[in-house]
Amino acid sequence: QDMPFPADAWFLDGFAPALNPEMWLDQALGQLRRHSRPGTTLATFTAVGRIRRTLAEHGFAMKKVPGFGPKRDMLAGELPPESTPAKPASSPQVTIIGAGIAGCLLARNLAERGSKVTIVDQSGTGAGASGNRQGALYIKPGIEYNHQTRLAISALLFSQHYYSNTTPDQWHPTGLVLLASDASEADRQRRFILRNHYPEEVLRPVSAAEASELAAVPVPDGGLWFPGSGWLQPGGLCAELIRHTRISCHFDFPVRELKPEADGWKLISDAGVMVTSNLVLCAGHLTPQLMPDGEFYRFRAIRGQVSYLRSADASLPQVVLCGHRYINPPHGGLSVTGATFDLKDTNPDLSNDSHRENMSVLKDMLPDLEIKNEPQLLDGRVCFRCTTHDYQPVAGVVQQGEQPALTLFTGLGSKGLSYAPLLAEFLADRLSGQPEALPLSLSERLNSQRCRRPEG
Repeated sequence: QDMPFPADAWFLDGFAPALNPEMWLDQALGQLRRHSRPGTTLATFTAVGRIRRTLAEHGFAMKKVPGFGPKRDMLAGELPPESTPAKPASSPQVTIIGAGIAGCLLARNLAERGSKVTIVDQSGTGAGASGNRQGALYIKPGIEYNHQTRLAISALLFSQHYYSNTTPDQWHPTGLVLLASDASEADRQRRFILRNHYPEEVLRPVSAAEASELAAVPVPDGGLWFPGSGWLQPGGLCAELIRHTRISCHFDFPVRELKPEADGWKLISDAGVMVTSNLVLCAGHLTPQLMPDGEFYRFRAIRGQVSYLRSADASLPQVVLCGHRYINPPHGGLSVTGATFDLKDTNPDLSNDSHRENMSVLKDMLPDLEIKNEPQLLDGRVCFRCTTHDYQPVAGVVQQGEQPALTLFTGLGSKGLSYAPLLAEFLADRLSGQPEALPLSLSERLNSQRCRRPEG
C-alpha cells in the first residue's frame, strides 16, 4: 500500500480465500487497480465468485478459464487500456533548468536509463551553491524516528554509497562529527541517544576526547560520529556527471520566461528559444522567479558565505567538524569553513563582516584552534541557498490549473549534497514510469503543494 509501482501482470496465489481471508480482503484487491497500468493482466487459481465480482468492480474485465491439472476453473482478467492513464515513456526526453548538483544528478540518472537530456543554465556547471570547493555531507537526525528522520537517514546512506561508487575522485569519506556545541544541542543529542539505536557504522556518540582523537585537533565537545560521511568537491562532481553521450548542455542561456504550450513549455531567453514536453526546474533560489505563479510558493533565498583557511596558517582537523559552523579537512592547501546564514542579505559579493562572523563562530566552536588569518585577508565564496518554509526539499510534479505539468527539484537548503542523489533517483523513477525509490509515506513529504501559500 505504501509502495508506488505499476505492475504489468499479477499472479494471485496463496491459499483458498476461506483459508487465507486477509489476502483476499476487498481493500487488498482494490490496491491492485492503483498499482496497474493499461493492459495489466491477472490470473488466479481460485474461481470464487466474490473475488471475480470485486475485481470487476475495480475495473478488471474478468472471465473464467480452464484451470490447471485437476482444477476445473480459474480466473483471468485484464485492465482495459482506456481505464487508466497511459504510462509515461520509459525513456522520455527531458529538459532541465539548472546545472547544480540536483540538475546534474538527475540528468545523469535519466541518461543512464536511455533518456536524452538537455541541461540549460544561465552560467555553467556548479555556478551556484554547488560550486563551493568543499561541501560537507551531513544531516541532523530527529529525536523521534518519524518520516522526516527516515527520509534524512535514507538520503544520507544512499548518498554515501552513491558517491563512493560513482565519483570516488570527488568524494572524501573522512568521517564527520556533529558536535554538541551548546547546551541545547547537547540535550537534544542526549535524548536522541536514549531513544534511538543505530548501527555503529551509521553513527555513534563520542566524547570530547574521542572527537579530539578522530579530528587530530583539540575539540571541547563530544557529539555524534558519522564514520561513513565526509566531504565532497561538488563543482568537480557536477562537471563529471554531465559527461555523457545522451546529455547536451546549453550554457549562458538565461531563461527569462517560461511560456506554456499545448504539449509542454517554451523556454524564452535572450540567447534563443527552446521547446520541451518534459521540463524540470532545478534552479535553486531562482526557481520562484521562473515559475509562472512562483510568488504563491514559500521559497526563500538565504545568503551563505564560506571562508577559505590556508593550511599553512592553521592547525586544521582531519575529519569534518559540524557545529554552528562546519570546517573541512584541508585539500589543495585550503580548508573551507562556514557558512553564514543571512536571511535578509542579498549582497552577492564577499564581505569582511561575514568572514569575521565565520572566524568568530569557529573560534567559539574550537577555542584551541590556532588560526593566523585575518578576516580582511581571507578569500571565500558567496552563494544563495533555496529553502522552503519547513526546511524540507521539494521533488515532484506541480499542476498549475490549465498549464502543463512542471517538475520541481529544489529547496534542498544546506543539505543538498546529502539529499540530492536519492531524490534524483526518485524523480528519474517517476519520470520514467518505473517503480519508485521512495514509499508514498516519504514521497508525499516532497510534494510542492505544501509550500503553496494558503489562499485568503
